[in-house]
Amino acid sequence: MFLQGPCHNREELFDREDELRTITKALKNNAWVAILGPRMAGKTSLAIVSANLMGKKTFYVNFKGAENLRDATLRILSALGRSKMKGIKRARVGPIEVEREVEKPSAILEDVLLGLKKAVVVFDEVQDIKQGVNQFLNILSLVRNTRRDVEFIFTGSAIGLMDSLLNPDPQNPLYGRSPIKIEIGPWDLQTALEFLEKGLKKCNAPFTSKELSETIEELGTLPGWLSFYGLRRCTGISHKKALEEAIGEGVKVARGELENILRNRPEWARKVLRAMAFGAKWSELLKLGPSKSGLYKFLTTLQKLYLVSKKGNLYVISDPIYRKACLEL
Repeated sequence: MFLQGPCHNREELFDREDELRTITKALKNNAWVAILGPRMAGKTSLAIVSANLMGKKTFYVNFKGAENLRDATLRILSALGRSKMKGIKRARVGPIEVEREVEKPSAILEDVLLGLKKAVVVFDEVQDIKQGVNQFLNILSLVRNTRRDVEFIFTGSAIGLMDSLLNPDPQNPLYGRSPIKIEIGPWDLQTALEFLEKGLKKCNAPFTSKELSETIEELGTLPGWLSFYGLRRCTGISHKKALEEAIGEGVKVARGELENILRNRPEWARKVLRAMAFGAKWSELLKLGPSKSGLYKFLTTLQKLYLVSKKGNLYVISDPIYRKACLEL
């Protein structure tokens, strides 16, 4: 149960029955689906399992770090088993070999996607694509209109390409045909406890109720963080050591995400994140240096990334692992 990678079949996926049922019904009715939620919530697992239940060819493409259409096209071609981008030739400039683009990525991508038959395509972390969004939407619209035997599942946070998919304006080619939106988040306490208990029993790892409570208190209830712990317990590592390593690994992942968010942002953004680890009011955050409009935009982005929630008049980093990572910034 405590997998290092995403689940691929129903037996591996814990919980999420309602979401799985909704997604498969949508796909059977030729609707596309967008799965939103924080990192480590299990979006990728839910998407892949849903796709594999459809009885069609499944293609999985991870867009993590692919900021433009060309990068996205290369990853799609790789996922489809094509090692080289059609239209990209290598040329030598002095002693250096470089790539020379002779055809637009949009034309290549259109040709590739329109050539799919009886397939479900999972586009993971689509929020990372920020350049070439309009071209991508035009291609998806063309596929939507001409390939009724091809469905798409998009996963990510509600920014970038995902925001354009879910909130199209009248000029958007997908206006009126947005994907069905599915949101997943941390488990409730009882479900998280059941996940740990079932997984630890399955691998015959000893545990106490106190240990499970301590694990959830330190890691929260996102499936990914709990799997970090469970996997270590199943290899024979003690509770104390497994929890320590899971926290360390989780904070490392979370800090990487936060540093990526802070890239090219002013120094006040780092201070704002630190302050929200403890919970902070709007007025308190303004004292850290941002303008009202700058702070509003930053908080909106963080909320769309499922990193910040508002509790009363406080803005809070609700996940304990991200909270620990914020304090290390």
